[in-house]
Amino acid sequence: MKSIFSIFSESHNYFTGKEPDEKVLMLIHRHPFYIIVQFFIFVFLFILPFIVGTVFTGFLSLNGLTGIFIFLYGIWCLVLWQVLFYSITMYVLDMWIVTDKRIIDSTQHGFFNRSVSELHLNRVQDISVEVEGFIQTLLKFGDLEIQTAGTENKFKFHQIPNPNEVKNQIMSHISDTVGHHGGKNGI
Repeated sequence: MKSIFSIFSESHNYFTGKEPDEKVLMLIHRHPFYIIVQFFIFVFLFILPFIVGTVFTGFLSLNGLTGIFIFLYGIWCLVLWQVLFYSITMYVLDMWIVTDKRIIDSTQHGFFNRSVSELHLNRVQDISVEVEGFIQTLLKFGDLEIQTAGTENKFKFHQIPNPNEVKNQIMSHISDTVGHHGGKNGI
């Protein structure tokens, strides 16, 4: 049985379903910009009732609504805390794993629903990068889309840091593997 503290000692190079001879090349999460923006929105929404309460403090105290206001503010904080926790959980659990054999897209859809897709590197035909707007260009993040051979859906990495570097690393590994094994079937 695993120790409850094993989460602190396990390597980030391990994931469920990893083959024994498979090496993890990259573990990719969304760019931190999105979670930071959400955090600032939550801070603003946390402070907003203080501003409203200050503006209407006379009205609230004259009508005996101060207690109700404080109660509703408590509920507001609980809802904000749950939404913030949900956002952080989705940020941490959505990931893309690139190994020397395949690409795994692990997407969390709510607390108890996860979808995992995989794509073998020998199926990759084209990789494109899309960086839109000033903020994505300035902070160097964007989307990476992988086109496969066949009728499979495209793999899309959303809002990842340094998508051009990720693309170059994947393509470099594919070309190195093809060169060493003499063809795409050798991957």
